[in-house]
Amino acid sequence: MGRPTSVSLLACTALLAGSCATVEKNANVVGTFSDKLSPYNYREEGKVAILVAGVEAARFIRDEPFVPIIVQVANKSKATFQITRESFVLEDTLGRSYPLAEAPEVAARYGRLDLDHRLLIQNRSFTSTGVSLFTYIESNFFPSSTRRALLIQQVTLPPTTYMEDLLYFPVPETGLNDVPLRLLFKPKELEEPVQVVFEVPKTIGILEKKKGSPKKEETQH
Repeated sequence: MGRPTSVSLLACTALLAGSCATVEKNANVVGTFSDKLSPYNYREEGKVAILVAGVEAARFIRDEPFVPIIVQVANKSKATFQITRESFVLEDTLGRSYPLAEAPEVAARYGRLDLDHRLLIQNRSFTSTGVSLFTYIESNFFPSSTRRALLIQQVTLPPTTYMEDLLYFPVPETGLNDVPLRLLFKPKELEEPVQVVFEVPKTIGILEKKKGSPKKEETQH
């Protein structure tokens, strides 16, 4: 039998690589996106919890140091979750982890808190449908500056209840737009974290459109 050509070798290599990628999925690498609940909400539902990551506010981030993620957690288990700031972690494709930012730092360095909270309320028209049988528990890890609301550092989430809040993370080193990101929910009561994989599209705002629009040429007489 003759020696295989370089084209055949490349084909075999590609086939083997494809089959290996299918059989041996690396759980430590951000992979396939979670199901879409709506255009800007990604959802994972397991036996113990429902986890939603919403990017309605994140898609307008440009030069800000933090990214807002609308997060919903519904408790389907028989345990009570004690949710703290350490219960949420953001990961990028480089394997780097990003804990929640500190609330005072976000308030001092980030100017979109009030707008993000309005987007959170609007976004509930999409996320509320999946938790209609759950009881809402208030949370407020990053209070808006225009509302008289207290900072809540810990949330107790009994069975058949849910929380929904804006969480802020440092912008990942991989960049923010059109790259896979993974949100991990890992309270102490769970042996394995619940995760949702999502991406943040870049949406051009009205002011950016006006700024980038070409000027009309003056009519010559």
